Amino acid sequence: MRKIFLAAVAAVACLTCRANDNGGIPNTFGRPTLDSLKALKATVGKPFSAGYVFVDGHYLNPPYTVQRYGTVIRINGVQVTGEIVPWSEFVMTQSGAKATKSESAPAAEPVSAPAAAEPEEPAEEPEEIGDDESSLDDLFADEPAEKKKKPVAKKRPVRRPKPQQPVVTMNYSFEGEFKHNAKTLGYLKRINGERTRIDANLRKGGYYFFGSRYKTVSGNASMSKYVIPRLPPIMKSQTDPDGFANAMRSSSLSYLPVALMEDLFRNRIGYIMLERRIKSDNAANEWMNGL
Repeated sequence: MRKIFLAAVAAVACLTCRANDNGGIPNTFGRPTLDSLKALKATVGKPFSAGYVFVDGHYLNPPYTVQRYGTVIRINGVQVTGEIVPWSEFVMTQSGAKATKSESAPAAEPVSAPAAAEPEEPAEEPEEIGDDESSLDDLFADEPAEKKKKPVAKKRPVRRPKPQQPVVTMNYSFEGEFKHNAKTLGYLKRINGERTRIDANLRKGGYYFFGSRYKTVSGNASMSKYVIPRLPPIMKSQTDPDGFANAMRSSSLSYLPVALMEDLFRNRIGYIMLERRIKSDNAANEWMNGL
């Protein structure tokens, strides 16, 4: 049984490795528009094997190639950011640029059925008494006996859905072909600057946790030596979400966003590649120190 289990783990690790190598990680970021790709094209850096990259909890194996792809950043063909500068900002600098709104009706929600009325309380029946007692009560009573009222069933109001606002989409367009100007060149410089910053930090041994549900978490080479080796043991041993989160906190990694911990837990099989990578890096460092 142990051999079968190890073989299954190895098979999953192989599949994961292939997915990372060919950019098979699902894209959870907004893709750049075709117009932005056509107008801005791409800036591609040279490959290198330093640093550590995680995308939505997936560990991405080196070598890394950091690329500006239109208005976004990609690493090894995997998109790791949304638009650094929105394409709409570029469009609005062009001749004849205009922004138009288009509205579409929201999906209609079904009207909920009226809630069932509360069951009526059973009416109380009067106690039977003899004719003699009844006549005496009537004779000496100061006031006539009040008749008991039948309780009225309470009606619950019908729940009606709140009216939804139409979905508004902004469309940007301009006349003719895209032409660079001072503003567009400034925008492009900002995006290229972000690509250069990521590239430089990774080359020095830093790390990045990219995710669509949280802000990018990064650290330099010194932080990498502290953070990265703590991950594989937790990813390997903790099979329960709460236990995983507690182990992360116990390892002084509580500063990581909860959503990032959830992503790492879901993709914890990646510890196999990460563990192998750390061993390889340690062996290389020992060899260099021995020279």
